[in-house]
Amino acid sequence: MSDVMDSGVIIASPHAHLAAPVDRLSSLFALKLVLCLGPKFNLRRDINDVMTLCARHLVWPVSIAQKVQKFLGHRCVEMPAWAGVAKLAPDEFIARHGLWNGTYDDTTLFYYLDEFCKQNSKDVLALLQCTVDALEKSTRDTSIRLNENIGMLAKVLALTAAERTLIQCAALAKCTRDLRPVLVDCKAASAAEAHAMLGAVAKVSANDIAVALKPGGRLESLALIDTPIAEHNITDLGDLMRLSDRLLPILLEAYESESAMMAAFTKPAKPSELTLADYPHVEADARYLAALLKSATERCEKGVNVLLYGAPGTGKTEFAKVITALSGAELYEVECFDRDGQSLSGKERYRSLQVSQSFLKGRGNTVLLFDEVEDVFPHNPSEMLNLFLGDDSHRGSVNGKAWVNQTLENNPVPTIWISNSINQIDPAYRRRFQFHLELKNPPQNVRANITKKHLAGLDVSAEFIEKLAARRTLTPAQIHAAARFAQLTFGKVEGQV
Repeated sequence: MSDVMDSGVIIASPHAHLAAPVDRLSSLFALKLVLCLGPKFNLRRDINDVMTLCARHLVWPVSIAQKVQKFLGHRCVEMPAWAGVAKLAPDEFIARHGLWNGTYDDTTLFYYLDEFCKQNSKDVLALLQCTVDALEKSTRDTSIRLNENIGMLAKVLALTAAERTLIQCAALAKCTRDLRPVLVDCKAASAAEAHAMLGAVAKVSANDIAVALKPGGRLESLALIDTPIAEHNITDLGDLMRLSDRLLPILLEAYESESAMMAAFTKPAKPSELTLADYPHVEADARYLAALLKSATERCEKGVNVLLYGAPGTGKTEFAKVITALSGAELYEVECFDRDGQSLSGKERYRSLQVSQSFLKGRGNTVLLFDEVEDVFPHNPSEMLNLFLGDDSHRGSVNGKAWVNQTLENNPVPTIWISNSINQIDPAYRRRFQFHLELKNPPQNVRANITKKHLAGLDVSAEFIEKLAARRTLTPAQIHAAARFAQLTFGKVEGQV
């Protein structure tokens, strides 16, 4: 069980090699934090919180193991479970009494380590340093998915070192329940002190940490973290750990490429089966829109937005695909569902839009589709703040209106916004769209052509098609649904006519 390191003979805790990589990372972060803070961290008071997280990963210098063994030989001399402890070899002592089972069992050394620490805190610090050295080596030599994914995310979104640090630390706090008590033990008299603590252990400037956590900053606007706690309410390092609930599952998945990871936020839209010929009633508008998108992508223009609106089923989404194809650009769509197939809220989809913009801005020749934006523009203007910042008010946070205005003015990727109605959209927002187009239900001759196209291959008369097309309320979506039903049931029903 013993190994030889530069510092001398060491003994690894039983089963330490079986620990999950993320658990090792969490323990490494916590121990580096404790050592970095020095006397600011009350080790004598809070050692049990540290041990609950890190006990299974401890690597013991033999000299310190022997000191603990001697201490327990006197402390537990009358206890049957500790009979003969003084006669054990150091590695036997750790094997028998140094196995962490998740509880403070009085047959393990951890039950008494707080007493030992009060008299021998320097020895405990040396134990923690030895463990840090071993954990750094083991995590450096191991491929850890969380680290790889955070690195990929940082590259795609061009995160700063401070932003990456916050994502990694917050992800560990969310992954490893026992890390949070240690973070809460790291008390701070001010936000600046908390920023300095984290900056010191991560080797980034405290100012960069503060900027990364600024309300309305990139981490929040990209939905990578929840709304930061107001600075005057920060009392410990745990208050800085605000990873978004949606992000953690994304960081723990395996991906073959950056695009695979970004599919949680955006993905290429499926090509449309329709062409410009299917939209003769808005052909002139379509050509202008295609020219706008083509010019915007070629010149890398910021703040180019198109608003398509109209009753459900009038072909707005397909029209967006048609004009993008006509412009020669590739269309991506903002994801509407999470990894479990559940619909995302307006807030979540808006923030997916932000991530999508950051991901696609360097690709060139791309257009973004943001469908069903009704819940991004609440009917009640007072709801806008809650939509983007959560249910609580946060002093110093940008308001929702300013946030949307900023997006419309600075988005690097041309974006097509689709809504069934624009009545709830503030005129101040509408003015920031370069083009508005209402897609009404197509005229009868267009409805007839759409019906004819969808029913091709079925034995239907021209009179039947004209009769259908004569219905003014018949939408392209309804025609498509009816045609699919007819194709699936044709010849399958006895006595069908």
